[in-house]
Amino acid sequence: MSWNSVSPDGTKSVKLNRTLLQDNTTYTETTLNNDHYWNIGVDEDGHHKYAQMPKSDIGGVPTDPTLATGMDSVFYSKLVTDVQPFMRNASMIMPLLGIRAMGVFTVNQGTGAVTTNFSHNVSSIILDTAIDGAYIAGFTNAMPSVNYLILGGGIIYNSSFTQPLIFSTQGNTTLGAVKNTTFFKFSTLNKSFALVKPLQAWFVCFGG
Repeated sequence: MSWNSVSPDGTKSVKLNRTLLQDNTTYTETTLNNDHYWNIGVDEDGHHKYAQMPKSDIGGVPTDPTLATGMDSVFYSKLVTDVQPFMRNASMIMPLLGIRAMGVFTVNQGTGAVTTNFSHNVSSIILDTAIDGAYIAGFTNAMPSVNYLILGGGIIYNSSFTQPLIFSTQGNTTLGAVKNTTFFKFSTLNKSFALVKPLQAWFVCFGG
């Protein structure tokens, strides 16, 4: 079904215009139901199911749309290292940095076995070369680049509330050995910077 841009058509009879108008009604209902609730029910009608949009590229160059008259903000997608969401208001342009990956895990204090309690885009959390307190987090879907940021923390296995757990990415002379698009390596340490098995630890990865 296609849209009739001239409707009603003054050159056609009322009978023929009924067909044009019905075609447009059917087109409207079909198209709006792609991502809206339209002619569905009292509570649903007029609401979005979801929003889909292409990246705001013109000639292959990522662009930022301007605010329309009377509008306070605009939400759009733009190609950076991959397609990412942005928002613009009257004073700034902000990337909506979603969480690329995250994980929460516990460690058996006897065996050192890792149990993943919750994760997003994390294929595994395992010991690094079987060393307690040193871990590797693998991604289910690869990061767009190595330039994502990592935040982490945890709870130390210790009854004293003054004992912290230090979350740290591992050191190396080559970035790709400890942080790349498919995994990153990290350690959990006590205040003396000795490797320890956490009671529970977690991390989130942003950007990239």
